[in-house]
Amino acid sequence: MKFVNSIAVVSLLLGLMGTAYAEGGFERAKQFNEHFRAEQARLWNDDASDRNKQHVAHEQKKASKEGKEHADN
Repeated sequence: MKFVNSIAVVSLLLGLMGTAYAEGGFERAKQFNEHFRAEQARLWNDDASDRNKQHVAHEQKKASKEGKEHADN
């Protein structure tokens, strides 16, 4: 009988701990989602200045590659 009582007490304590940990879970999940989306927007923002920088870097790389080919010939 002691075994059954101890199992009942442990399950009651685990149930109470679960509700304590779950409190505010929706708000934390919502805040995490908003933070994640803001961070992704910051990292992957399709900014025109970034595209221009990439285009200039690509053109410089292309020009230096062509310059090396002409130097080899």
